[in-house]
Amino acid sequence: MASLWLLYRPLLAAPWQMQRNASPWGFYLGWGFCLLGYSVALVLTAWFADAASAAKLAAVLLSSAFVLPWITSFAGLLAQNHPHAARLVPGHVARLRHAALLSYGLTTVLAAAVLASQFGGGLAWLHGVALLLFGMALLARWYRLWVVASLVLFSIPWWSQFMPVLFVWSALLSWQNSQPWSLSLVLFLLLPWGLTRLIQTGGSEHLAHYQAQQKLRRLLKAQSQGHAAFVELSGPAERVAHLFRWMQPRWMRHVLRQAQPTPASVMARLDLVTLGQAHWSCQLSSVSVVLPLLFLVFLALGWNRGEFWGEFLKHGSMGLSFGLASICLGVLLTVPANLYRSRREQALLMLLPGAPRGRPLNQLLGRRLLSQLLCGVGVATLLCLGLQLLPGPRALNWLGVHLCLAYLILGAFVLLRDWSRQSMPNSNGSVLPLLLALVLVGSLQGLQWLGLPILAQFLLMALLFVGLVAWRWQRLVLQAPTAMPVGRWA
Repeated sequence: MASLWLLYRPLLAAPWQMQRNASPWGFYLGWGFCLLGYSVALVLTAWFADAASAAKLAAVLLSSAFVLPWITSFAGLLAQNHPHAARLVPGHVARLRHAALLSYGLTTVLAAAVLASQFGGGLAWLHGVALLLFGMALLARWYRLWVVASLVLFSIPWWSQFMPVLFVWSALLSWQNSQPWSLSLVLFLLLPWGLTRLIQTGGSEHLAHYQAQQKLRRLLKAQSQGHAAFVELSGPAERVAHLFRWMQPRWMRHVLRQAQPTPASVMARLDLVTLGQAHWSCQLSSVSVVLPLLFLVFLALGWNRGEFWGEFLKHGSMGLSFGLASICLGVLLTVPANLYRSRREQALLMLLPGAPRGRPLNQLLGRRLLSQLLCGVGVATLLCLGLQLLPGPRALNWLGVHLCLAYLILGAFVLLRDWSRQSMPNSNGSVLPLLLALVLVGSLQGLQWLGLPILAQFLLMALLFVGLVAWRWQRLVLQAPTAMPVGRWA
């Protein structure tokens, strides 16, 4: 056993070491808060619920604690499946496949055993967990399948009316009930074999796939660090991308036609170049497309189906409020990266006639960023308040509104800073703000549980926001060097 562990430990530990080396703070804080969240959920359930409910929740959390690390490990094995090493290093592919197979079997057995101990079902859990892990492995291997998986999950309400789905589902249930061991034999022969085939053995197809995966990883890393990164899009994909920023070219033409040697006109042109996809025209374009699409989709799902709206109000409102509140999150996460990425363009645009410098530039930039934040948070808050007015069970507990208020406080930290000393963004710039938002949401949920009215919560967060803005405006806007080019004193 010790020799096996020494043989496969470097392969299984590699993805965790890569995460830690890329961002130590993000790695330890992220997984630490995951463990803290698990512990808090267990303690609260044991305190406020009965022992049976606490045991069931503990089983779900423990099974997910087996599944989530396995996904990370398998993705790391795929990243190590280099086409050159597959052909030139003896035994490399075999070791990767053995590591994937052993970890898959162990995770399946542990997760299924924990779930079956509290929910019953026996072998059915073993089959379900095996299929779930295999599906996740497919998504890790072919990232384009995420689109297909999203469409499949989104079409669940229509499955009950689709005869082939019913036929397959009834056949599987009959097989499970009549001969579960034969189903187990088929699944546990096909699924492990298919899992090992996801690790390739070299060749042109393997090389093309590996290069595509590396291109995606570099693109995501460049976007998180504020580097200029471009990806070639096909004709349909390019048209879809333009649809979600349809307002930006129109606003650009208007700004260029009305260009004047004034600070406001120069800042309008600067915003278009420096903010990129975080510009208000792109954000508003996305909202104007996504919201009507959501309305049409829900209208189609609920057409002549009264029970759909009851289930939606009971189970779907919380997820929808979370999505609506996230409208303004993109601005907070992408503004620092975009400003750092465009620092060379800023050096040229600062030469425009009428370009502000020093304190006036800092003030104009701060006002424009805060205005965009307030508009985004305002729209998202109104939408979440509208969901609260809908009839039905109050499962929301003001979660969407609390997220909007948390993003407002977060914006005071993210958007008001000494931009001249902004260093190259890394993954900490995404992880740490999200952790702060979770702490704020948890605090507001606690105040809601203690009985503090929502209006009092609004007033409290407004006072906190005004205080933060006043403090950071005086220290990091009025007394800081010229904001642009960003990062020159980092």
